Amino acid sequence: MLEATLLPPPPPQPSWRTMMDQMAADGVSAYRAVVRENPEFVEYFRQATPEQELGRLPLGSRPAKRREGGVESLRAIPWIFAWTQTRLMLPAWLGWEAALSKALERGEGTVLAQMREQWPFFRTRIDML
Repeated sequence: MLEATLLPPPPPQPSWRTMMDQMAADGVSAYRAVVRENPEFVEYFRQATPEQELGRLPLGSRPAKRREGGVESLRAIPWIFAWTQTRLMLPAWLGWEAALSKALERGEGTVLAQMREQWPFFRTRIDML
């Protein structure tokens, strides 16, 4: 047990990295479809999080927003902080369902199971969802 936890994990297979790249692209597309392309999302964000209240706090040297506008006008730290306050953690998981679904549609279920079993990085990522 001690040796297993002290040694670095085995490296992932190159095909796993390729699959993760594809899943990342699929996940980003799904994430952006909700966050950037849905005209109702900004209103949802403002209603579901304390974003406007957080913007009034003196938390840093920069304003919480760059200018008036949509999601792209927010700075990264207030964006994450607002989601963290709601415990929803939306930026951490939104898009993963679509990425996993597309991998399954491509017939990669067996490879996903191998990745979860043999690649600690992937297992941890899945477990965090």
